[in-house]
Formats: sequence, structure tokens, C-alpha cells
Amino acid sequence: MYKESSKLAKDHLNARDHGKFTSSYSKIKEVRESRFKSIDEKIDKKRLVSMNIFKLSKGSLRKYVLAIFSLPLVTRNGRTKSVNNVIGNDLEFLSGFNYKAATLDKFIGELKYIQLSNDLIEMIAEFWLNFWKEKGNFNHQNTIFACYYIDGNTKALWSQKSCHKGKVTMLGRVMNSLEQVFIHDGKGHPIYFQTFNGHVDIGKNGLTMMDKLTDFLGENTDDKKNPFAVNRILVMDGGGNAVEILRNIKDYYYITILDDNQVTNRKIKLTSSEKRYEYGQAFLRDCEIELVDSKDKGFIYETRTVQVNWDNGRSCTLITNLPTTLFSTDNVVKSYFNRWPMQELDFKNTKKGVNIHRIVGYGKKLVENTNIIGKISTLQKSVLNLEEELEVPLSHIKIKEKELQPLIKKETKYREKSSIINGNRVFKNEKTEKQFNRINKEINKLLREKSKLKKAHEKQFKSLEKKKKELARIIDKKKIYKVDVELDQLMTGFKLSFANVCSYFIEECLDGQKMSLETLYESIFNLRGQSKLKGKVKKIILERNDKQPKMMEKLSNAFNIINHMEKNHSYAEKYYFEL
Repeated sequence: MYKESSKLAKDHLNARDHGKFTSSYSKIKEVRESRFKSIDEKIDKKRLVSMNIFKLSKGSLRKYVLAIFSLPLVTRNGRTKSVNNVIGNDLEFLSGFNYKAATLDKFIGELKYIQLSNDLIEMIAEFWLNFWKEKGNFNHQNTIFACYYIDGNTKALWSQKSCHKGKVTMLGRVMNSLEQVFIHDGKGHPIYFQTFNGHVDIGKNGLTMMDKLTDFLGENTDDKKNPFAVNRILVMDGGGNAVEILRNIKDYYYITILDDNQVTNRKIKLTSSEKRYEYGQAFLRDCEIELVDSKDKGFIYETRTVQVNWDNGRSCTLITNLPTTLFSTDNVVKSYFNRWPMQELDFKNTKKGVNIHRIVGYGKKLVENTNIIGKISTLQKSVLNLEEELEVPLSHIKIKEKELQPLIKKETKYREKSSIINGNRVFKNEKTEKQFNRINKEINKLLREKSKLKKAHEKQFKSLEKKKKELARIIDKKKIYKVDVELDQLMTGFKLSFANVCSYFIEECLDGQKMSLETLYESIFNLRGQSKLKGKVKKIILERNDKQPKMMEKLSNAFNIINHMEKNHSYAEKYYFEL
């Protein structure tokens, strides 16, 4: 593509100033219309040879990447335009050059055209999986099983165009959105993700993502020498409890929670005696449950169930395919409810700390809305069948409606001749009032006859009206805008790695203290100081904050650990930290 693009001519040369875009260039109709188009539509006409990214040296690329990686530190909202603010000047220290927002925007935009987001996501996942595995990050509590948490993050997409929709919980409304599915390891570190348009089935997509993760680790599920190949537990919330999803989980163990409407006493069998929960205030019962697949009527799915009755009066039902011989009832409950402290809480802080909840730039492509087209076709067939079934009463109703039209017009004329006084209709003469009442009676008579015809086939008429109303609502939604997620995935990949580096710093250097990214920024990363270069050693001296003596003591110990690591700068300089 790079070689082929050299044959493309430069566009609108007369509207540029020494290669720079001008206001007249931005006003060209073709430029304005293509600005927010999807990459798929624009890339064929893109002169890749003119892109600066292909001319950069490895050192320059490294600086740019460090600058993007450092965005959470030098901005409060994760947006590149905030780099021009005062705090953005820290880029010079962090990346080696004090970039302006426009320069970073251009680099990110060019990254987008290379379309490497999926490759980058896979590389990041492979790196962090192996990294945390080497650090012994798998969850070995009481068992040899490793937990993986699957979670979703819905991001509001503010656009006037009709895009794929989903429920944005933070705003409490259904709107245009992008949804990301994240997979976290046993200690809640986000290691892999995918971005989707609108609402997504977390359970189904999470399963395909787990298959990819297995490939990244180079693990074979048939390899009995590697216990983690099969002894992996997927911990999902209620979004993954559909029977269709559970049936497809064959190579993994899972734990999820059922909705209240999925559980009745009639479905429960083989109930064990009640026992006290070892790790909390509750009583547990081990049993089995029969669930019917709503998409494959008649298919019964049987699985192990744990009923939890808390001392405060609440109750819930967990399901798993882990056998009782391998995993105790207490461990099932503990593994599921560890989601909050081990993953949910950290992920909540991470999203806020690196602004994962913000969408970073997008283009839109008009595509056929296959779901809606299918619904329209089904509704049209249903309406046609009902109209054939109700052919006789509908023909009688049409006759009544034809008789009604002239009477309604007459009634309207008489209404206009009347006036309303104290809530009552008053006519100027008695003759006009009699005529109005007579017409009114005739109309009511026809309406009653029409109502009788409908009542004889009440169920069919209600169904017909409902389907016609729905058809009218969706008939103009055959096309929908599909949002380009390339740029958003790229930036989320950098943010995810930044969050993992911070987690590593907290666990390795701060003795695993529970700390949000926000606290890390405010207490440590924002400390003032200076750097001195002596030979090949870069000495960084930070000013102590006397208001936080305990934090400073921990930071001093952290520096001792970092200095023993002998971390190198990209230009073969060794770092040395001092407080």
C-alpha cells in the first residue's frame, strides 16, 4: 500500500502554504465531507509516502511513544490538546522533547492510518500476560486455579448521527456508545481488551477473547503438564449468564451469578445440607439447577449451583461447572465476590486515572443495519398475515371509516359555530345545537360498531396495531453509522500499559499498598525536583513533602528498590533516584 500510494497525486496544492493546511483548504467541500469518514473509506486515497511517521528514526519514534504513554501524567483529561497547558511542559523531562498538541495529534493520526491497533493490543496482552506470570501473579489461594475477570466498559458517544446504541450506566440512558470488553488477571490487572460498536454480549465476546489469550500464552488445553491450561476460571457478572454462552464454555471453568427471574424452587434439585460460609456472614447450600435455553427451546442445561443466604436477609445464586471434588462451595463464593476488591475497585480507579471512559476521535461509515432490516422483514410478514386473517372485519371497518369522514367534517363546522363558557358548549340557536347532537350520535354509533368488529378479534387487532406501530418506528432505520474504533483502541492500549506500569510500581516498590492512580499522581508523581546528568548516570532528586511523612518514608524505600533494579534510559543512561 505504501508503494502504491506513491502513484497518487497530491491534492489541492494551490490551497496550501508550503505544504501546510490553510483555512481555504479546510473550506473545500471534498475536504469537509471526508473529515469524519471512516479509515476504510479514506485509506485508498491516502498518500502514505507523504506521512512523516515513515521518515522518523527509532529514537524519534521512541520519544513520540513515550509522550503518548505519558499523557495521563501531563493532562487531567487524557486529551492531547491539554498538552499545551502548563503541566504539559513536563513532556520534555518524560519523553525528551516538549511536544505541542498539534504535533502529537499528527503522529496519532498517522498511527491510525497504519491500522496496527489489533496487532498492538495482542502484543500488549502477550507482554503483560508473561510479565505478571513471571511475577507469580496467578491466584493460588487454596487451589491451583487461576482466575480471570471479564468486565465491560461503556463509553458515551456524543453524535447527532444514528450509531449503534448501548446503555451508558454512568449517564443512566441508552445512547450512541462504544463498549469495551476487558479481561483482567487474578489480581485485577487489565491485560486484554476489544472495542465494539454499541451494546455487546460480554459473555460471548469474552469467551473468544479468552481463546486468543490462550494462544498468546502458547498454552494447549490438552497439555496435562500445564495445570493453568485447563485450571482457569472465568469469573463473569450477570452479563455472562445466558444458557447459550454457558453451553459454549467447554475448555474453561466459569463462575457467574444468576438473575432473580432465572431462579425458582422448581428448577433446583439435589440440595445439600446448609453449611456456614467460612469467609463471611452467610449460609451456603450446594445443589444443581436446570436452565432452559431460550434460543433452543426444549434444551435443558444442568449445572452446579451454590445458593447464598446472607445474614442480612439478602440472597443470591451462583452457578459454576467446577466439580465439588476440585473446588469447595466456600471457594466458589469467595472467588466470585473477590471480583470487587480484586478487580472492580481497581478497574474503577484505573478508568478514572487514565481516562479510559473517554472516546478518542472517530470516523463514521454508513452501513446497512442488518438487525433492523431483519426485524422490518419479519414485521412486514406478520402484518401481512394478520391483515389476510382479518380481511373481512377490516373491510367492514374501512366502510365505517368512509362513513365517518363526512360526519366528522360536518361536526367540525358546528363546533366552530359554538363557544365554550365555564367549561360548557353553548350554541347561538337551538336548531344548530340539535343538528350538532344528531351528528354526534351518528358518529358515536359508527364508532361503537367499529369497536364491536374489533372486539370480536381483539387479540389479533391488538397485535396488528402493535406491529404496525413498531414498523413505523423502525422503517427509516435501515442504515446506521458504524464508528471507527482504530484510534480509540490505539490510545486505550497505551493507557492500559501505563496502568500496568503503575500497578507494578505499587506492588514491587510500595509493598502492594492499596492506592488509586489519582493518589499516586497527587502524592508522588507531582513532587517537584531536579535532574542532573553525571557521566552516564541521570540523578533525579525530588523534594520531600513534610505533610505526608509516612508516604515519604515509603517512597524513600521505593527509591532504594528502584536504584537496585538499575533501570536504563533509552539512551543507555542509568537512573538514580533520591528524596
